[in-house]
Amino acid sequence: MNDSHDTMTNLPIAKLNPKARLISGFTKPLIMMQGVEGTDAALFIGYHARMGTLHAVLDHTLFGGVVSRVSLNGTEVGEPELNAVIAGHFNVPVVFISGDETVCELAKTSIGKWLETAPVKRAVGRTAAECLHPDVTGEMIKSGVRRALTNLDAAQPLQTDLPVRLEIELTDSEMADLAAMCPGTKRLDARTIVVQGETILEAFHAFQTVGLLAATPMLFRRLL
Repeated sequence: MNDSHDTMTNLPIAKLNPKARLISGFTKPLIMMQGVEGTDAALFIGYHARMGTLHAVLDHTLFGGVVSRVSLNGTEVGEPELNAVIAGHFNVPVVFISGDETVCELAKTSIGKWLETAPVKRAVGRTAAECLHPDVTGEMIKSGVRRALTNLDAAQPLQTDLPVRLEIELTDSEMADLAAMCPGTKRLDARTIVVQGETILEAFHAFQTVGLLAATPMLFRRLL
């Protein structure tokens, strides 16, 4: 189990099943997908649609407030698709996702029709939602995961063409000024940076570096 939200230190390990192993903390090479290698399947719990999605709760793409858009080999992606391709690098299929109605619907199209979903809320606005009771959503997630793991044979790892090109549109040009200092990047315009890799992992690590460099102005201002 990989704690992947916000500071990534949200889950109290004492409340987990004693058989569980928890990856906690932010600084991880694969961030949200740390630990995926060697597993039978990946489950995405509490996901959000990509930045700029209509009728989606807290729409963002990995680096909130920094990244406006990401395309992978010419196709716009969000966290579900990007993380599914990373899982696919290790031949691991994604079989379940929970989140709002919009991210669940989009993931069925972008990741695979076999995907089991648990739409636990409906977006009213970006920061407002019509929510179900935790007892109801908890059972939705449990039953969805149970169905997904029962039908593993129907799932396929999500693959992408190689080499991998990630086009990253940042929030403002100052962020791109800093991100462009990363070796191996190409700047397309005032806010857009391109990174490439022979594999998704190489491209993703470059994306991480670009995102962290681009976030520097935000972090600096918080310290003032």
